[in-house]
Amino acid sequence: MENRQLLQLYYPSGALKYEGETKKNEFGHDVYDGFGKLYDEEGHLLYEGEFVDQAKQGEGKMYLKGQLRYSGQFARNQKHGQGEFYQGDFLRYRGSFVNDQMDGYGELFYANTTQIYYKGEFVQGMRKGKGTMYYPSGRVMYEGEFMWQNRQGFGRLYEDDDASTLLYEGYYFDDARHGKGTLYEHGVKVAEGQFKDNVMTGAGVLFYPSGAIKYEGAIAQGVAHGRGDYYTEDGKKIYSGEFVHGERMRITKEVEAEIAKLRTELAGLIGLEDVKREVNQLINFIKMQGVRVDFGLASFPMTYHLVFTGNPGTGKTTVARLIGQLYKHLGVLSSGHFVETDRAGLVAGYVGQTALKVQDVVKKATGGVLFIDEAYALVNDQNDAFGQEAIDSLLKAMEDLRDDLVIIVAGYEERMEAFLQANPGFKSRFNRFIAFPNYNHEELYAIFERLCAQNDYTYDENFKVALKQAIGKLAMETTPNFSNGRYVRNIFEKLVTMQSNRLADTQQLTKEMVMTLTLEDLKAAEALQLFERTY
Repeated sequence: MENRQLLQLYYPSGALKYEGETKKNEFGHDVYDGFGKLYDEEGHLLYEGEFVDQAKQGEGKMYLKGQLRYSGQFARNQKHGQGEFYQGDFLRYRGSFVNDQMDGYGELFYANTTQIYYKGEFVQGMRKGKGTMYYPSGRVMYEGEFMWQNRQGFGRLYEDDDASTLLYEGYYFDDARHGKGTLYEHGVKVAEGQFKDNVMTGAGVLFYPSGAIKYEGAIAQGVAHGRGDYYTEDGKKIYSGEFVHGERMRITKEVEAEIAKLRTELAGLIGLEDVKREVNQLINFIKMQGVRVDFGLASFPMTYHLVFTGNPGTGKTTVARLIGQLYKHLGVLSSGHFVETDRAGLVAGYVGQTALKVQDVVKKATGGVLFIDEAYALVNDQNDAFGQEAIDSLLKAMEDLRDDLVIIVAGYEERMEAFLQANPGFKSRFNRFIAFPNYNHEELYAIFERLCAQNDYTYDENFKVALKQAIGKLAMETTPNFSNGRYVRNIFEKLVTMQSNRLADTQQLTKEMVMTLTLEDLKAAEALQLFERTY
């Protein structure tokens, strides 16, 4: 080249610094330009290759203490272009460099071996983009996407065997299985669904070795946990309900004890003998279906939604709460909590808003019992667009959440029949009825007796005889909308008020006085038509 000459340049110590082509710069100094070799003061070769204006540019090799570290292309003193990077006597990286860093397509090798560890895309010295990782055996370990060194995005993981058997395909985040994916054992699909931090957690499906679905539902730590469906290998669903740590929820001694407590509480309710019998039959039915599953038999598909019919105050809400807890312990519901609502809680003032209101109530009730009192109010007439929107939304919720939501509708018998006829979908979903009859006179008195005991009130024999006589005269069957237990509670509250009026001006009160209801209190209440105006 013009103005180039071969020179040797030295350190002030006299040691050779450079030998090769040079040229004069604008200040008249000799600068490296062309092919040359650069040494350290100890005489070790640092670089051999092309220079342009004192900078490494073009093909060259870099050394450390005389040992090759890099061979390839340079630009402006930096590794830039295709090159090979060495550690010790072994090649560590071969591929593209940008500004001294691995950038673009390249191959990374295991340390101190000739075996490729990774080949694919790099950005700023780190694996980023599509690439493939290899086992030390040379077989493919992983192929897919990377982000800043870690597996991130979609990829496939393989076993280290001759067939490169697939272990996992799906999404990764920060080097861990995270997101939707499929898990394999010896090449056979065993699970697919959501993963988090390398473990299957969330909605998923488990498979038999044959490929048939074994379980479909909630999964935690790689096993069935929560709501799900269990299938035989021939595709028959034999259980739908709760799973705990990979096992179908069974009625253990501890669970049986909880069910026994609830049955005792149910048995302790005044009256309602038919109701108690129906609920106990329901419990026995559900328990027996679990036994059938243990034998590999199908559990009979049934709807757990219920219709409660009867007048107010007959214990419908109390029994609904108990059923929610019973369903929880029997594996029908995940939590068994109780949410009560009515038309006002479901219907909004504008078309379109009702569906959102229903969704909000259903969301709160999911996992438990949604109790809709006076449900017939949702179908006031055929032109009730708001009520119809609520019904349509409820039906959708019953379908979408059929495995973890139980709806109990309640109201007067005649009106509930009209309610169920209002939509064809109701009949198929509400096919189990429990009738709550009016309490008889003895049961009404027993309710009053219990209220007194619960609230620390007592009375003498005269009061008892008179109260029983008054209750005995009630014509419950011919009284429209007789409120039963509510009626007795109202009687109790008014008698307590009469006692309070009687004692209000008494100077010296005793514990016995403030606890005792007297015949005087009853007569004062009767003078105000207590029994006639309470219904």
